[in-house]
Amino acid sequence: MDWEQVENNWDVFKGKIKQNWTEISNEQLDMVEGNRERLRRIIQRTYGINQPQAEAQLQDWQSLQINIDGHFYEANRPNSTRACN
Repeated sequence: MDWEQVENNWDVFKGKIKQNWTEISNEQLDMVEGNRERLRRIIQRTYGINQPQAEAQLQDWQSLQINIDGHFYEANRPNSTRACN
């Protein structure tokens, strides 16, 4: 899914992001305001990982998001494991 769809529907995706990265606070998500780079930096800092690792997790999550007629879903993960859990 194109990040613009995430950005334009930020209120919907905040909950989906929170499910994937449970340690990120609601306040941090409010500060992100849909900005992909800000989210990547927060993932990096919150989980103590380097930039390429955070980018890979974010890219993985983004690639699983599906828009079907304006409704957003997450595709099944091949190994059914969360990125950070």
